[in-house]
Amino acid sequence: MDTFYFGRLNYKSEYSIYDLLMYGNRFRIKDKSTQYGIFNVEVIDDKDFGVIFTGELVKYQDIKEEPVVKEDKLSTEYIKDVIQGKARFFLMNETHLIAYNPYGKIISQKMFCEAFSGVIIGADDSFEVDSIIYPINMEYKFLEYLEKMQTLNKLTLSLTPSNPDSRDLWKEIDDDLNEMNAKSYKEEIIANDNQSLNLDEERINKIHMAEDGYGRATGEGKDEDGNDVKISTNEEETIIRKKIKKDLTAREQFFGLKKVFQSVIDRIRN
Repeated sequence: MDTFYFGRLNYKSEYSIYDLLMYGNRFRIKDKSTQYGIFNVEVIDDKDFGVIFTGELVKYQDIKEEPVVKEDKLSTEYIKDVIQGKARFFLMNETHLIAYNPYGKIISQKMFCEAFSGVIIGADDSFEVDSIIYPINMEYKFLEYLEKMQTLNKLTLSLTPSNPDSRDLWKEIDDDLNEMNAKSYKEEIIANDNQSLNLDEERINKIHMAEDGYGRATGEGKDEDGNDVKISTNEEETIIRKKIKKDLTAREQFFGLKKVFQSVIDRIRN
């Protein structure tokens, strides 16, 4: 089975997302001999969701040394651009929701988000582009973890204004950020010594905004057993995901993901 994780691509650019995907940019992590690119981009026209972009984020090695037999002797050949792994994705043009299938440890869930955003940013030559993928969490999961904690010593909220949709729970927060022309927002709250934070409605709604794919929430304190813990909406176990069969065509894979996409859209609109 292939496991697809769900998130939201938050990006701002004067170019269309299709142009950025097709540009052919590569992303390289500093001091690494591997790079990432987006390949095999296709457009799916869906009657319910409109335009969907699908393709593969590919990780490949610059040069790989391989032992070979050449003219009945052991030898070595150096092969360029050897593929190490491929991760399929589906990206909605209208809502910017994305589902992606990490490739084990080679392209992890977190690495996919970093590399995909890196490719998008590098494809925009205006230097005014911004791109980040935030995961979409199972609703209330992060809050459930917080409620079980003995003490909450620190809460950190990092948010980005919505594009294009907002939700009633956090619409006022989102409107304020957009009115201020804010690119991002960060808030850090630390409890008094030997006390636990009491979260008000505004902070809870900001957590909902992060869970919906518009930021990140992190809590630090002691769990129900008294252990020091740090929890985050970035943790894999809280991210919405769906398992589908292997060896399906891209369109068949998308059909298997449609119900999850719809449930996320319905959640934002309610």
